[in-house]
Amino acid sequence: MGLPATIGRYEILEEIGRGSMGVVYKARDPRIGRIVALKTIAFSFPLGPGEEEEFLQRFYHEAQVAGRLNHPNIVTIHDVGEKSAEGEAYIAMEYVTGTNLHDLLAEGGRLPLPQIAEVVEKLAQGLDHAHQTGVVHRVIKPAHIVLAEGGQVKILDFGIARLAAGGLTRPGKFFGTPNYMAPEQVIGSDVDGRADQFSLGVILYQILTGEKPFAGESVTAISYQVVNVDPPPPSRLNPALRPSFDRIIRKALAKGPSDRYGRCQDLADDLKQAIAEWKEGSEQATPPTLVPGTEGRANAPDLGAEGGVRGITFLAPRWSQILSRGGSPLGLGWIVFLICLVLLASAPFVLYRSPAGRGGDSRPVGLLTAPWGMPTEPAAVAPAAAAEPALLRLSFVHRFTSGRVVVRIDGEPVLDQPLRGRGGKTRWSHEVAVATGRHRVEVRVVSGNADYDDIDGIEAEFRPREVKDLRLGFSGLSRRLKLRFDEPDEEGER
Repeated sequence: MGLPATIGRYEILEEIGRGSMGVVYKARDPRIGRIVALKTIAFSFPLGPGEEEEFLQRFYHEAQVAGRLNHPNIVTIHDVGEKSAEGEAYIAMEYVTGTNLHDLLAEGGRLPLPQIAEVVEKLAQGLDHAHQTGVVHRVIKPAHIVLAEGGQVKILDFGIARLAAGGLTRPGKFFGTPNYMAPEQVIGSDVDGRADQFSLGVILYQILTGEKPFAGESVTAISYQVVNVDPPPPSRLNPALRPSFDRIIRKALAKGPSDRYGRCQDLADDLKQAIAEWKEGSEQATPPTLVPGTEGRANAPDLGAEGGVRGITFLAPRWSQILSRGGSPLGLGWIVFLICLVLLASAPFVLYRSPAGRGGDSRPVGLLTAPWGMPTEPAAVAPAAAAEPALLRLSFVHRFTSGRVVVRIDGEPVLDQPLRGRGGKTRWSHEVAVATGRHRVEVRVVSGNADYDDIDGIEAEFRPREVKDLRLGFSGLSRRLKLRFDEPDEEGER
């Protein structure tokens, strides 16, 4: 069936979408020459006697209420057309171009944390405005959110979504699936703006982790989870996230409305604060526990070239820095002498603490290295080689003229390295000594003009003397940083 030439007074230009409530067209209002999105109202199921008329009356009322909303983050309703012999009822809305959040997530897209904060804040402002006007959306989900051109964020389908969620389908049926519905909606209780906040929390969880917090093979399974099950903390799925993100999600997804935030803006404010705290932490002074990388080696002293000072850097970073600093009153001979003296003095203690020294078995004993090289109490360990650190080699290709890379391991800053380039392909690499065991690695990349700023994380097991290559890649679609243990190659280029 071809496009209709007109609907009401509107000239139909093209079809731009279909949904359970009808077809959406790009249309032109000939009276003022304005381009609009024209959504026809149709039913995907038969209605009984009188039901269609009841629905249409409710539709006109809800559209009028939603039409009073005036906010930059809510798609404006311009006009409502009544059903007639010539066509279906319709609603004419602001025409918005951009990326639908549902499509972005379906393609595996992710947003950088600073952009997530901006999107959530704009959504929160739009929702709070509607709630203050007495309007609850009821079906906030990625398909109803557009990342518009110019950095704006728009919420779609106020009025229509409210009707669709308000019992227009057959008893016992949901409009769509309840993945984004609040528990009180699922069980049929009264709702207010905090139901939209719950939906916003679900979207935030999905943006942060790439996974829906509530999923299942059936509507029944999903509904049960929404009402009864708390999802895994987002930091378990995305190691780049700090515990503060878990707290925000836990509050937004509280089963009881009274346990959630008072306003959506409060959620957005907490999210901005969590991101600011991460950035502040990543800008702390870097402890000297690193092996210089290729980009910084030209002016860096080779701490391991004469007498094994590099080993001291890992075990006792502060003192090794003092001893190896230029202009130190202690010469290399004195440094070596002091090292030997310390080792000789500690030998009886180590032998006494060993099982062999106490008549036990003869397993070797040594100093356990805690995260970031701080020595712990002597204890029995595997053979001596097991105490040696692993090496993490980070690399990527960039086109930045300036910027920096910040690395944290288990939340502790271990690297803050500048980026330099001439706008062409520039390979950056750096190596970091990592204590053995399982650790969470977080990487933040910032361009010099701050038009790129994102964080990602990954977990891995580090074995003694192992070299792990961590490749940093950039997504052109979502400008998202991605980490992968891999052999680095040119595909990481931005």
